[in-house]
Amino acid sequence: MTQAPEDAILASWAANAAPWIALLQGCGIASRQTTNPAIINAINRYQPDSVLDVGCGEGWLCRALAAENNAPITAITGVDAIAALVENARAQHPGGTYLCSDYSRLSSALNGQTFAVIVCNFSLFGEHSVAQVLATLKQHLRADGTLLIQTLHPLMVCNGDYRSGWRTGSWAGCSGAFHDAPPWYFRTLSDWLALLQQQGLHVYMEEPLDPQTHTPLSVIFHARQP
Repeated sequence: MTQAPEDAILASWAANAAPWIALLQGCGIASRQTTNPAIINAINRYQPDSVLDVGCGEGWLCRALAAENNAPITAITGVDAIAALVENARAQHPGGTYLCSDYSRLSSALNGQTFAVIVCNFSLFGEHSVAQVLATLKQHLRADGTLLIQTLHPLMVCNGDYRSGWRTGSWAGCSGAFHDAPPWYFRTLSDWLALLQQQGLHVYMEEPLDPQTHTPLSVIFHARQP
């Protein structure tokens, strides 16, 4: 039986956790030199006292925020569905708070907590699961809070077909022993905006540029309660 795309995403990340950790530890993704500071700057713009990193992976963003020693941020929580990534995050940041939960159990894992900023940094790959997790995250966002989503810029990764739909995954550009790349759901800019607006959020976006080509590497959506 063919595996459902949403399940295949989790299976692939579980199988590729070790090479992914090694890749990030070796700073093996050149574009991250631009997109990492971009998401950190976006978070700091709101001077939050609490941050939730959804799809935190091996925890680099939580560690980066903690290392800044910014006075406003007193609580940083990371959550990911892949146990091996969460275990690595805990090992690298013993004082951090890291939860292991998939999107379907996220509300239970968060146990009523609310946050000033919730960030999804290159961590939303599915179709229906993304709509579901956005509805969940809205319940854990403070009334004056901000949801930040950084994702690949649709115009840069559409490969000539600018229609929302499932795409075959690839580990192109990633060195290491990767295999069975996860599928992912491509969304146009207008579909991303509509998805967030359906949650009653006001949205604006920024587009971090490649310093060499001056084309967008990603898009960051800033979504806030009206």
